[in-house]
Amino acid sequence: MQVQRIDPEDSASFAAWFAILRLTDEERWADVPGWDENLVKSMARQVGGGQEFHCLAAVDGSGTMLGMAGMELPMRDNTHSLGFEVRVLPEYRRQGIGTAIVEEVARRALDDGRTTLNCLFEVPTHMVGAEPSEPFLRSLGFTSTQSGNRRSLALPVDPVRLAALKDEVSKAAVGYRMLTFTAPWPEEFDDDQCELNRRMSTDAPSGDASHEEMVFDKARIVESDKLLAEQGLTKLVAVAQDIATGRLVAFSELVVSDLRPNEAWQWATLVLGEHRGHRLGLAVKMANLAYLEEVFPSARSILTGNAQENTPMIAVNEMLGFEVVGTGMFWQKTLSA
Repeated sequence: MQVQRIDPEDSASFAAWFAILRLTDEERWADVPGWDENLVKSMARQVGGGQEFHCLAAVDGSGTMLGMAGMELPMRDNTHSLGFEVRVLPEYRRQGIGTAIVEEVARRALDDGRTTLNCLFEVPTHMVGAEPSEPFLRSLGFTSTQSGNRRSLALPVDPVRLAALKDEVSKAAVGYRMLTFTAPWPEEFDDDQCELNRRMSTDAPSGDASHEEMVFDKARIVESDKLLAEQGLTKLVAVAQDIATGRLVAFSELVVSDLRPNEAWQWATLVLGEHRGHRLGLAVKMANLAYLEEVFPSARSILTGNAQENTPMIAVNEMLGFEVVGTGMFWQKTLSA
């Protein structure tokens, strides 16, 4: 058996690699479609940007793929780290294949001057304690750095609940206006967008004890928007504008695939620390919820994830009606030559 990199331009090999990702996703999340092939392939085709995505596969002597890994490599900041996910087909488990894949990930990380490995394993609530990721990763020297939950919101939200929340926001968010749009952001907000994303990289719980602040500029934003278009994703954005200064002080993102307009994924949500206490987190989420109904009226669910220590955001999500459907754990290992 060998662990080798898969070229995303090799259609047959990439399709076999993706089939493992899809099958193992369906094992855990049978009711959630998960990744689509073009979305992942677009990531793997990126070269020379702020992040690269590499595909690895464990292949036996006959050319059969037994398992796979996806590696995320930050290229501008946090270049000391590498994120990955590993999967092995059910019929080939307990044979050392997962270990061999992780060891190859570590070897490639060290060859590239990286010393920290990060990974996330997430399972539905009914599988907690019944799947082997924790003992597997502990046996390889990983330690847990953060736990969290996946949450789901059924749409449409009860109008009585929304009316009560809207009344609460109107009383608390005095001096702010909500704006919504689809990415790319309007050019007049370029500086605010960069600052909000920079603060997101440091203020939000990340599960990476060695995480560094990320630098955002216009080129990085353009690169991100280009990838979204190639992936067939639409990003809906709601922002809170401080009326007194005109600056944007909070934002929230929902992402919808063109192939699956019935589901949305909650991405970043942030309120600048100096503007907290005015229900702006709830305000931008509610504004984006209404915008989602306008742009994608077929949407029937929103999925999101929260670190367990992020109690303010969990409280907001629970007010909206999100329910826990899964549990996840971030793991980290420091490498040495």
